[in-house]
Amino acid sequence: MADHLFSPDEPSKPIRIEYHGPLYDGGDWDEYPTRNGWESEPGTQRFPPGQIPQEFQPAIECWLYFGMLHYVFGDQLNQCDFLLRESENDEEGQQQYISTKYLERYVGSTEKWQNTGLGARSFGIVRRVCEHLQRYHQYIRAEMCFAIQLACQALWSVAEKRDGPQTDSGTVKLWLFPRDREAEQMVRDGWCPLDAEKCRKIGVEVDTPAYLLQLQRKKPAWNKRTHERCKKTECVADNVDESLYVTRHLQEDCKCEHLHADVEKLHEVLLGGGIPLVQITPRVEDEPDNQGYEINIVKKRVNKRYVAVSHVWADGLGNPHANSLPTCQLGLLYERARLLLTDKEYVPQNDTGSFRPLHTAAARFAHFAGNWRGDNSVLLWIDTLCIPHERKVRGLAIQRIRDVYVGAYRTMLLDSEIKQVDSRSASNLELVLRVLYCSGWIRRLWTLQEGLAAKSRLYVILADKAVNISTIADELFAKLSQGKLPIFQEKIARYAAGVWYQYFQGSIEYASKFDRFVNAVTGPYFDIFVDDNASISQFKLVSWNWYNVATRASSKDGDRPIVLAGVLNLDVKKILKVKGADNRMWKLYSMLDGFPSDVLFHDEPRFEEDGARWAIKVCRFTEEIRYLTGGRGLITPWGLHVTQYRSWIFPSRMVFDLRRIDDDDMQQVWEQWLTDCHISFEGVGEVLHLGTKIPIDFKPDETHGIIVREYKHGRPGTTHPCVSVSLKRAENEVHYARYSSLGTVKSFTIGASSLPDEGYLVGGTWDDLQKRDWVVG
Repeated sequence: MADHLFSPDEPSKPIRIEYHGPLYDGGDWDEYPTRNGWESEPGTQRFPPGQIPQEFQPAIECWLYFGMLHYVFGDQLNQCDFLLRESENDEEGQQQYISTKYLERYVGSTEKWQNTGLGARSFGIVRRVCEHLQRYHQYIRAEMCFAIQLACQALWSVAEKRDGPQTDSGTVKLWLFPRDREAEQMVRDGWCPLDAEKCRKIGVEVDTPAYLLQLQRKKPAWNKRTHERCKKTECVADNVDESLYVTRHLQEDCKCEHLHADVEKLHEVLLGGGIPLVQITPRVEDEPDNQGYEINIVKKRVNKRYVAVSHVWADGLGNPHANSLPTCQLGLLYERARLLLTDKEYVPQNDTGSFRPLHTAAARFAHFAGNWRGDNSVLLWIDTLCIPHERKVRGLAIQRIRDVYVGAYRTMLLDSEIKQVDSRSASNLELVLRVLYCSGWIRRLWTLQEGLAAKSRLYVILADKAVNISTIADELFAKLSQGKLPIFQEKIARYAAGVWYQYFQGSIEYASKFDRFVNAVTGPYFDIFVDDNASISQFKLVSWNWYNVATRASSKDGDRPIVLAGVLNLDVKKILKVKGADNRMWKLYSMLDGFPSDVLFHDEPRFEEDGARWAIKVCRFTEEIRYLTGGRGLITPWGLHVTQYRSWIFPSRMVFDLRRIDDDDMQQVWEQWLTDCHISFEGVGEVLHLGTKIPIDFKPDETHGIIVREYKHGRPGTTHPCVSVSLKRAENEVHYARYSSLGTVKSFTIGASSLPDEGYLVGGTWDDLQKRDWVVG
């Protein structure tokens, strides 16, 4: 059904949507409902709202899908090109499915597209189809609605590329983005709910989930982990219970011995201020099919190149009990590291510029000279062997993890699912999407710091070889700028490159043309971090990497501030000295000057101490995944100083608690409140309706405030997020307040409708909003 996304290739697991309805009759598109009987005349329904009989479903599906294609391509359209007939499970009889395999034939020629006005026709019909989807989606199958959305997205994207972007897309954009159904289908197909939610909520259009749904997921036979216990905000599939942990062998029936690192040597190197590496040397006297190894701990030296291993403990390469690994696993690490250090395929290249031969020759010489050891041993770092278990020395090793990956000549990414993929059958686009959405590696907390530190030296191990995954975003960008990608893959590639950039490259450097390109094309969830001169500050890194850390899994919340501090290049040692997840998190805040002001409106658990109630206790999502946005709030001893929001200030007597509606003295209280708000008893008056997550006791003689985050195109009648605060004092036009509760606020007209069931009515109007300085604590 979404075959066009893989053209000229074919998807490994195509989406199949059955279609046994009619073909389009070729007549006027607007008159089709009248010709088929559910409208008495164009635009006039024969049936009451919501009561079109089920018998019209096939015709409505035909009208919105094949009718749309006919409107654009006219009589040159062969509708059979968009249908696929095949037997199911080699049984007799054929099923008929929607197919877009040949869609590129119809849109392929830019010259013909523009000469025949297909862009204008596409814009026109997609707008109308999306408007009708608002009305008719309840009458058609959910999977057919998805097919119509994909066709709309394909036509709209090509038209915008060739005829220019549209500013009045309106309803169209609502239908080009994924809906709950696509996320639910991904979960049913075995995807993590968090990955599906990330795909749905951060700016991706329907083509990306359609592409992902058509990837054949493969896991090794021993990997029985599922995402049944995961949530939209958290993946727990790869969390490990150290008391039950078993270090894996390469084969289930393997019984080879463990090789142990010298723990005393580990302590010696770490206490001496160094970084320990493992030197693996094959024993020369062993037979090739029974190769043994010796391991020694050595201190990292500037002139000795090594490979750092980044892996997921749930895949079995960890060991919570000893600094040891099975011989078979060490053999695999040895072979992969040896290739990365010595094989000519991994020699650095300079692909551009007139000095390419000179640069490449110098790089080749440095590569081989730096790796010549006079023997066949290799150096590598892996946490299992290089981080001791004794607490004091372990802390020293953790402090230096970032330095390990920064100094590594290559970083080896090991993931059990990605290792099943063959590079010869996977495009660059598929590879980067698999790492972003199929790997356990991308979902783990510590791998964020490791991937960042590896920069452009991150190699993912596939079934047949290692591939430099860290440069794929740049390669996708290059192909996009040169027009070398299939037209229907362009938006997916922009998204994939943008997400990789947002996870890794953007936190490393921010001044290249690639960075500006991503900012221009990847949507609103990137430009919130960017200023005109493309510089990046600690504040922007916080905005960026809070999401990166909060969406990653860890068995220990106390590790989150450690990794976030490492990503922000703060002194991790100061955090490690503090015990307890809450204390570590507050220590991190104390090391920052500012924080995104949007934190006030995030629905997450907060610190409860006065002056700290603005701050989220754990860098982990529990209610909803979303970016930290807004301007820079200044962290002060009294709270977060914010200046960009409008607000109301009012005394408690201006609040009517709707919970009191059934109290015996309700009428007296109500009349007094109306009097205080200058609203007549029988008249109509504009007030505010405040809803709060936590009930608030508006005590007499107190003064309160509502700080509102207004939607860009919202109206006073729109419900806006807000924060309710109690005012403590005001000095020099700065209002110091205690954070009370997250909530919502909107205008409400007394006398025009019945009172709301819950919340509070506040005397005030939208016209009373003023921009004020607040310190919220």
